[in-house]
Amino acid sequence: MEARERRNLQTVQTFISAIGSGDIKLAMDMLADDVYWESPVSLDPPPELTWAKPRHGKQGVMQFIQDMWNTVQPYVMDTFSIVAQDDKVVIEGRHQCQVRSTGKFFDHQWVQVFTLRDGLIVSQMHYYDAAQILPAFHNSN
Repeated sequence: MEARERRNLQTVQTFISAIGSGDIKLAMDMLADDVYWESPVSLDPPPELTWAKPRHGKQGVMQFIQDMWNTVQPYVMDTFSIVAQDDKVVIEGRHQCQVRSTGKFFDHQWVQVFTLRDGLIVSQMHYYDAAQILPAFHNSN
């Protein structure tokens, strides 16, 4: 692994750890000012996923985090693999979260693709099957 790839991997790991520990300032320091953020990547995300729209800039990422945390309580984040190559860091993992409005849990697998420039995250594309988590947003009758 080249020095640039090691630096990129460290930046992404620092970002994820900072989010997990609630150190939002440190997380924002890992982002470029013009960062692009999309989670999930979808042309037509379901309305239940209030966070699911493209975001631009650090303020956009902050709004994404607030929207997501207002909607779900994360409990588990497992990482299965991490690959750093050139300007990309790709993570395969899973989340377990509880939907605040229903109390229901969902568990889903995902892939995140981070692109970095000069040691900072310039984009994050989060791929997952939104249909897999939607049942947790609805109360069954």
